[in-house]
Amino acid sequence: MSLEVVKLEDKYLELRVKGETHTLFSPLVEYLSRDPDVEYVTFDVDHPLLENVTFRLKTKEGSPLDAVKRAVEAILSDLESLEKSLLA
Repeated sequence: MSLEVVKLEDKYLELRVKGETHTLFSPLVEYLSRDPDVEYVTFDVDHPLLENVTFRLKTKEGSPLDAVKRAVEAILSDLESLEKSLLA
């Protein structure tokens, strides 16, 4: 995966990511959409075979990087809970 920061401001983040598709960004956008500090979040895939994604995030409050960190931590927590319930 190759990541390029296109724009990073106080409340806005835009990334271009090569080597990823919906698999990574669909859950990330889902979790970010639940965050009350997020104004909007979206991603576009140029073409499924090229695996190029443009990711955009704008926050109402706080840093967009902090919002991404919270979302990733929530995803990991949910995956750990799922793993425990499957192995129990």
